[in-house]
Amino acid sequence: MLTKKQKRNNWILTVVLLIVSLLFLFPVIWMLANSFKPDAAITADMNSMAAFIPPALNGNFFENYVSVLTNTGFVRYMCNTLFYAAILIVLGVIVNGLAGYALAKINFPFRERWLLIIMLLMIVPMETIITIHFLIIAKLGLLNTVLGYVLPMIVNPFNIFLFRQVFLGLPDDVYEAAQLDHCGPVKYFFTMVLPMSKSVVATVSVFTFLNVWNDYLWPSLVFTSSDLLTAQIGLNAITSNDNTTTGQTLAVITMVLSIHSSQNRS
Repeated sequence: MLTKKQKRNNWILTVVLLIVSLLFLFPVIWMLANSFKPDAAITADMNSMAAFIPPALNGNFFENYVSVLTNTGFVRYMCNTLFYAAILIVLGVIVNGLAGYALAKINFPFRERWLLIIMLLMIVPMETIITIHFLIIAKLGLLNTVLGYVLPMIVNPFNIFLFRQVFLGLPDDVYEAAQLDHCGPVKYFFTMVLPMSKSVVATVSVFTFLNVWNDYLWPSLVFTSSDLLTAQIGLNAITSNDNTTTGQTLAVITMVLSIHSSQNRS
């Protein structure tokens, strides 16, 4: 049972935390409220509490959002990112999963050395090898193509190591039983191993999507056509355009933050 003093202290702490939370939320509230306003209203309300209050609901309430969705490449950039992420998730799970399974369960020459190489590659920054990737893709004539963007990103040493660590814990007697039903290693991998490893598949999928979403350097080197740009480069192009108003910029940021927060919750 709490005493009166403890209850009072809890209330004081609650009020203080709420005030601190509001201080951190002020920029978000300001951004959301002004994303519905024209630039003239944003400037007029800048030095008053009206800056934190959205405009009255009317026919032009969503004008900034409609303009961004219809007059810019926002939707196309988002669809491109989702498309690239879907390809890399599927190929990444298959390729890195097979490599991890081989390192965990299949005896082949120099297996431990290959594992050591993969572990060493995990500490190599992407920026140190991106020039090599670019030269190879350029030599193959794959610049400004989806294949040229996706190809160097399929194999990921960290994902291989992650799959391998999970697959080490799978029981061998399940594979021995599957062999009695004439189930080969590849069929066993797709029908038994992946379904038993849903957690690592989900983890790798999330990591892969975040890599595609946050990547700026590699697509900026590979793509020159605006039709192929990913979210990060496309959004930078929108917000840096002289014809984009402040309200439209705030609308873009609001939508991106909404998408990003929904991904984090999932």
